[in-house]
Amino acid sequence: MRTLATILYWMLSVLIAAFVVSSAGYTFQESLLMGTMFLPGALGAKYMLPKVSFKKRSEGIQGVIYIVLAILVLEYLLIIGTNSLIENMRHGIPFGQSSSFSQYYQIQLPSIMVNPLFISILVSILAIGGSLIDRWLTVKHPEIETPVTFCSMRKKVTLLPSEIVYVESCDTEVIVHSSDGRALHNRTPISQWESLLGPGFIRIHRAFLVNSRYAKLESQDTVSVADTRLPVSRKYQKHLNDLIPNS
Repeated sequence: MRTLATILYWMLSVLIAAFVVSSAGYTFQESLLMGTMFLPGALGAKYMLPKVSFKKRSEGIQGVIYIVLAILVLEYLLIIGTNSLIENMRHGIPFGQSSSFSQYYQIQLPSIMVNPLFISILVSILAIGGSLIDRWLTVKHPEIETPVTFCSMRKKVTLLPSEIVYVESCDTEVIVHSSDGRALHNRTPISQWESLLGPGFIRIHRAFLVNSRYAKLESQDTVSVADTRLPVSRKYQKHLNDLIPNS
């Protein structure tokens, strides 16, 4: 179900991108080809930007800038290469046979296709749509789980979200507590775990992120998770009654 929905969404994304770029004078087939070139950038934005840590704001902003610039460079290369291919097809040059050096630099790209704002907006819309689809599937079909893979002590570990009881932040590292009793050490910031694991996990403290299926509210400032008592900071107390059942 999740895989099918994801595939359908990205197929729809190609059609959306093709419709938008068709205004640059491309035929339907050319628009589809050009629209496909926006998928790598959208996928990169979807999966890479949420991993940026804002523990230090300046480093977080710097990380976002680097990723955006890398995506723009990638998209420019794909767009230029695809436009060159389209021009070759229009002039009857067989696939795989390059046009001459002078001809290559005479090829003119539509102005909208080299506009960084246009590229950024289109890539962002597709990436945000992909993230919203993932969140919708998580909320509407919680039984459909996407495994989470991470490194712990230089070993690759894969868990289902339902196998994670809570995530604990300890200075420079994070400890993932699993349902089988393991404490898996990892360096991904807890803010990124919160984004990765989705709405089934609730932040109760700057140092704790708990799986709601294991959590019980003992008091206004205490939550028990699999026989472990965890503190609730004042910042997160307000809406906790609606999210976690009382013990």
